[in-house]
Amino acid sequence: MKRSVKKTALVISLFALMGGSLWSAQAPAPAGPAPASGPASKPATTVPSTAPDHTQSYYHFMLARRYKELAGVYNRSDYIDRSISEYKQAIAADPDSHFLRVELAELYWRSGHTAEGVEEAEKVLKEDPDYPDAHRLLSRIYVHMLDSTQNQGDHGADKESVAKAIEHLEALARVEPGDSESMLLLGRLYRASNQPAKAEEVFRKVVQTDPDAKAGLENLAEIYIQQGNFDQAIEALSKIPEGDMDSQLYGMLGYSYSQTQQIGKAIETYEKALAQDPDSADLRRYYADALLSAGRNAAARVELQKLVKTDSEDGLNYKRLGMLDLEEGHFVEARQEFEKAKSLSPPEDLEIPYQQAVLESRVGNDDKAIEILQGLVKQSERSGGQYTVPEANNRALFLERLGMVYRDQLKFSQAMDAFRQIQALGPMQGPRAETLIIETLRLQHQADKAMAEADSAVKAYPKDLELATLRATMLGERGHVDEAVAQLQPFLTQRAIDRGIYISIAQIYLQGKRFDAAEQAIQKALDLSPNPEDQEYVLFVQGSIFERQKKYEQAEQTFKKVLDMNPLNSSASNYLGYMLADRGVRLEESVKYIQKALDLDPVNGAYLDSLGWAYFKMGRYDLAAPPLEKAASKIQDDPTIHQHLGDLYLHMGKTAKAQEEWQRALKEWPTAVSSDFDADQAKQLQKQLDELKSHPPHGKSSD
Repeated sequence: MKRSVKKTALVISLFALMGGSLWSAQAPAPAGPAPASGPASKPATTVPSTAPDHTQSYYHFMLARRYKELAGVYNRSDYIDRSISEYKQAIAADPDSHFLRVELAELYWRSGHTAEGVEEAEKVLKEDPDYPDAHRLLSRIYVHMLDSTQNQGDHGADKESVAKAIEHLEALARVEPGDSESMLLLGRLYRASNQPAKAEEVFRKVVQTDPDAKAGLENLAEIYIQQGNFDQAIEALSKIPEGDMDSQLYGMLGYSYSQTQQIGKAIETYEKALAQDPDSADLRRYYADALLSAGRNAAARVELQKLVKTDSEDGLNYKRLGMLDLEEGHFVEARQEFEKAKSLSPPEDLEIPYQQAVLESRVGNDDKAIEILQGLVKQSERSGGQYTVPEANNRALFLERLGMVYRDQLKFSQAMDAFRQIQALGPMQGPRAETLIIETLRLQHQADKAMAEADSAVKAYPKDLELATLRATMLGERGHVDEAVAQLQPFLTQRAIDRGIYISIAQIYLQGKRFDAAEQAIQKALDLSPNPEDQEYVLFVQGSIFERQKKYEQAEQTFKKVLDMNPLNSSASNYLGYMLADRGVRLEESVKYIQKALDLDPVNGAYLDSLGWAYFKMGRYDLAAPPLEKAASKIQDDPTIHQHLGDLYLHMGKTAKAQEEWQRALKEWPTAVSSDFDADQAKQLQKQLDELKSHPPHGKSSD
């Protein structure tokens, strides 16, 4: 899961903002000194004159303040009563003073008489709807009521308190837009009530008023992180002076760097955070995650083991160790660590069962994975279809993984149903849902429907790069290479983010066999990749471009660079092993590379095909048959796999099965998705098939 950086609480405690309640329902403290006797000791029976008596009002106001202070010091309720009495006499002497009435309203609230406080403040607003102190007080009262109702589990009251607090803060923002504290509180309440656009607007106004406002920049960055706009989060956090950065802000910045694949900067930033707060388990976990992303698995394991040693009862530490072992292919250990994590964690931690589902899928237990994911989908459902942004993100993740497992099982209708549910979560999830739907239509060989869906999707989400790239890839597959590349050009920004775009352009040129253009594009991507973690996938694509041109020595050197950077890159291990096997050279070495890939991903159909093909080239037909047959059952529409299996059956004397597999290969290749099988290979295979039918071995077909 998206990991997500630990954020400040969305619901703001009034006590944190205003210092908490002055009085509690404790027994009275020993008596303390009282103010000198005077008018305060007499009943409030004075009839106000036609003109306000400011002197008398000020006298009673000062006594009211003094009694309020004494109540806080000595915890005596009688001082509260006397303070209220003095406020009333001050108001009687100056009945038009809104200031005094708001002061009295605040005293009512702080002494536990909330209803009276609300009533008094609302009376002021009836006389002056724009009186800022009344709006300010009422907003704080309703935020405090929100804290109370949350503790009691009253969610209906929660919504009412949020709505009323927002109402008064919006009024305050209108009459006193320079009140940054109230603006920040308004933005936080917008965020808590799942109104991120309004929250962003408010925080932007705070920053515009004070460009160096740490709180405004921090909250703006939190919104961007919640929305997945990590570049903007980095921009906001980078405006905070270095001297004002604390461990939490460094943690947010490190997480944003991680999500934009700036892993080196993420590691450096997490180290700064840990220098300030070395005991933070969350920061150390995120630091370990960054080390993992950089391929520094051993260092990451050291950090995680530190956490386990520090707190062996924290399930998060075992969860992270399980994820590390899952990545390294230590499936038994990963399963044990996930079970340990589950036993130590609250049931609402949904990432643990999600990782268990990933594990089961990786080892081929698809039915178990589906069972777990269906439970997560049900558990993440909310009545009325109303989701906060994090809830929608989590639900989308569960549905996507469920749909992918269904798709692997060729259960396309169930997969599409899962992806349509992602679509229903709203516009933030829409582009990813569309991508999954289009890919599924392609796998079903519904090319026209897929293109129509892509056309509609890019119109609905014209700024989404992933959708634009997918549509461009489909255009390239249809031979419209220049049009495909032109579609991606507007997304180029002359920044490091262009790396992914140039990779996509290179792959489109490669599909069209325009190798020189592909090499130029991938070199541009490499030029934008100063760090090893950025270079890994770029070099992998560069290696595939070399291999397609039969530049085998350059391809091999490039794939070895990838494996030097990340020995756990199973795709590079498989590609290098298959390249050797297909040429029939260094076959023992090829098997080692492919087996390493399978150790990391044991049920990957492409890797199983590679292993079977290597054994076939070695003449070990008995060893070749199981992986090739399993590969053909897992990936039923790949013409290369069916050709390989047909070749094996022919050499095993099973000519009828050989013909069947070759015919299947020829049937699949025109609509195959992401296959290197081309028209020349189809022509050659058709010739072999015709010859086999005309001149079967020994004059007849046999099984």
